[in-house]
Amino acid sequence: MLRTCIILFAAASAYTLAGAQEADTLSAAAVSAVRAKVVTAAAEEVFLPDQKALPQGVADVLRHFGGVQVKDYGGAGGLKTVNVRSLGSEHVGVFLDGIQIDNAQNMQVDLSRFSTDGLGLVSLYNAQKTSRLQTAKEYAAGASVHLDSQRPLADGGKARLALGTLGSVNPSVCMDKSLGRTMLRAGAEFLYSAGRYRYPYFDTTLVRENSDIRSLRLDAQLFGTVRGGDWTLRLYSYGSERGFPGPVIRRAGGFPLSAERQADQDFFAQGSWIQEWSDRISSAIRFKYANNYTHYDTHPEKNPMAMPYDLHYRQQSGYLSLSGSLLLSDRWSVDMSGDVQHCALESDAGQFVRPHRTEFTGALASRAVWERFRIAANLVWQGAWDRYDAKGAGGWNREDGYRSAWMPSLNLFWQALDWLSLTATCRRSYRLPSFNDLYYTQMGNAALVPESAVQTSLDLRAGQTLGPWKWELRISPYYNNIDDKIVAIPTVSQFRWTMLNIGKVDVAGLDVKACGAFSSDGWECSLALRYSLQQALDHSSQGSLTWGNQIPYIPLHSGSVSAHTTWRGWSLRWDTSAVGQRWSRSANTDDYRLPPWSVSDAYLMHTLTFDEGLRMNAGISVRNIFNCRYQIVQGYPMPGTTVMGQLEFSW
Repeated sequence: MLRTCIILFAAASAYTLAGAQEADTLSAAAVSAVRAKVVTAAAEEVFLPDQKALPQGVADVLRHFGGVQVKDYGGAGGLKTVNVRSLGSEHVGVFLDGIQIDNAQNMQVDLSRFSTDGLGLVSLYNAQKTSRLQTAKEYAAGASVHLDSQRPLADGGKARLALGTLGSVNPSVCMDKSLGRTMLRAGAEFLYSAGRYRYPYFDTTLVRENSDIRSLRLDAQLFGTVRGGDWTLRLYSYGSERGFPGPVIRRAGGFPLSAERQADQDFFAQGSWIQEWSDRISSAIRFKYANNYTHYDTHPEKNPMAMPYDLHYRQQSGYLSLSGSLLLSDRWSVDMSGDVQHCALESDAGQFVRPHRTEFTGALASRAVWERFRIAANLVWQGAWDRYDAKGAGGWNREDGYRSAWMPSLNLFWQALDWLSLTATCRRSYRLPSFNDLYYTQMGNAALVPESAVQTSLDLRAGQTLGPWKWELRISPYYNNIDDKIVAIPTVSQFRWTMLNIGKVDVAGLDVKACGAFSSDGWECSLALRYSLQQALDHSSQGSLTWGNQIPYIPLHSGSVSAHTTWRGWSLRWDTSAVGQRWSRSANTDDYRLPPWSVSDAYLMHTLTFDEGLRMNAGISVRNIFNCRYQIVQGYPMPGTTVMGQLEFSW
């Protein structure tokens, strides 16, 4: 199949700028977070109008996308990562304005640190994004989440205060200001949550302790235009201090479950310049510098059972991307992209190696468009040079490692009828082991090999508008063949993991979505039904105890129901998500079985508009309204019913 994909790439090399807007989202799941607009997509979409019923986190949005599992360790401070079609969270790229949010330390991008405030679009690509002037890393991602900022058009702002159970306080402010031909957006958000909630503990009920969080996010963006080109500059700072409550297991009486704490201070500066030189030639430059600091402390004086760790880590990275697009004809164009990134990690941990990684990614993309048919093909090369200093009997010794891979892909789109379309995708993706995977004393596994996957999928979409009614049906079967899959399994802490390769995994899945909407006389109503089937089987060693078992944390069945209605400034939404049984290990035994669960959330909001453009939104949300007791990750119970109220003024 991979050889066929390469041959098809050579025979069908085509990529055009004409019709780029339609093709940009052939296989994307998109959310319009500010403007009342849903971008056409072929896999999954969720609509978010500008009057949101409560502060939306990126993780909250992605929960309702087909084929997606969000791992949540509970509470406002719990780690939240995304897994798409059984590829794993490390195989999913998260991009902010086209630049990857990198974490070479452990490859786990914590989605709880990001909000949809200031975003114009949140999109998920299950296979291949096909827009022009992408970075090479975007072409290389096995699946990708894109967070695209909305460019402010006029002066304005908003201030919001949200209060809720678990001792949660969440104020935020955002201001837009015109500076001549440049627009400034600046915002700040603070979050505090005590994180204490009750959970069942064998034959009794306990209170979750040491799950509090304090965080502050500062964000400033500049948007400008010069000589026909658009440029942006962003400064971002995030600081937090939180507790790790640890997994719920039987322990000796009298000892706390966990006293582990983690403090983070992350900063990055990134920017871009996109220039249209002529009707046929355009280019883009993107850059980023990031500095991430982490302090992890087990506080053995509070918990004598804990291993005494007081560790400090600092990761720095620099990134530069150049891309160009050439329109060869009205139907055919070619893009080229090249990315280079250097990362370095320092720590005072005992026996710690000091790794450096220089990574280069290059992409050649081509696309052709006809009235009812489009074809896009890419060829990506990725190479990484690791240099690390390891301390031995003779002192520090330098060792080197090199890994590389070729990744072709092909995307075909056919508009069979005005209301019916079909998309087919075949591609290879490649995932390097992270610094954590390879080098960390507490969880590293130097024997890990890179993970590669061949992804194939079909996407059938049908939809029509009939007067005030709209309907849409999407059916998306797919198959992923994964070699040397890297699996990260938490141990006694969210900070320490077990890293291992599962030699071969076959994933056969199906995503289905059916939705309808009605709009008339001030009423807007919508209903969406989603179902996902994921059979992700371990086929590493025939005859072993794990042969043919479902891999960890992937449910065979999952789905959701979403209903939304608005009328005269009132908005009511209901969401129900259901997940079938899962296992926390490849051994599908009762000891590792996680039972199925279903959770329902409700949101109610009212909007009032005053003179001089002042608007007030008042809303309330009830999460887990039926107080379901469940776990997404084994040993990490989720909260029961929680309530959050919000008051927002915008102008």
